[in-house]
Amino acid sequence: MEYIAAADTDIGISKKINQDSICVKSARTSQGRAALIMICDGMGGLSKGELASASVIRSFAQWFDNELPYELDCWNWEDAGKNAANRLQKLNQQLIDYGSRTGFQMGTTATGILAVNSQMMTFHVGDSRIYKLSYRIKQLTEDHTFVNREIKAGRMTPQQAMLDPRRNALTQCIGVTGSVSPDIRFGSIENGANYLICSDGFRHVINEQEILHVLSPERITTKSSMQAKIRELIETVKARNERDNISAAMFRAEF
Repeated sequence: MEYIAAADTDIGISKKINQDSICVKSARTSQGRAALIMICDGMGGLSKGELASASVIRSFAQWFDNELPYELDCWNWEDAGKNAANRLQKLNQQLIDYGSRTGFQMGTTATGILAVNSQMMTFHVGDSRIYKLSYRIKQLTEDHTFVNREIKAGRMTPQQAMLDPRRNALTQCIGVTGSVSPDIRFGSIENGANYLICSDGFRHVINEQEILHVLSPERITTKSSMQAKIRELIETVKARNERDNISAAMFRAEF
């Protein structure tokens, strides 16, 4: 089994600070392969979004390096899901406490994939997204946004949501809402499929079929091609005048 992963981020055309943070880690262990692919999108309307996103990434990266190798000896996916949710909930409280002490309000999304051999877990808070790309594109996460809640309730259409000024309003994120309920899902990795994690800035001005066309498994067979195609889409997004930071990470397993 081989894992391939790559990522790229861009400050974009208007921001002074890139508040997105990315983690891409892969390791060979005594129990096989493991990988952590993760994006946190710091909230641009708050004072220290870049600190919030970096803090969450750092916590998960340190766990992957220092604790995961020992946990793999008696690996249990249900426990892994509970641990990821607990970590996000603790980070949420830590950022809220820090903000109350310092006067800074900080928030971030947190969306990632943990892979161990042929199995995977997704964990998600906010409006960054995970897609699976094979012969079609499928969104694996659900946006924690006001407009998505309205669409599900039948009070708004997807077309209305795209134009609504509240489209970026989150119903939960790390560091702002008093409590968070991360979405945790488990599944098998599809051999040869590409998994994409992206911030909302990456996807606002391109549609799913454009993403599938550029990042399809047939077009990407190596890490270098993965890196190049991510950058190609980032440049497309910038050319279409997206104002936000732009980040994407990809993961692929070949059995």
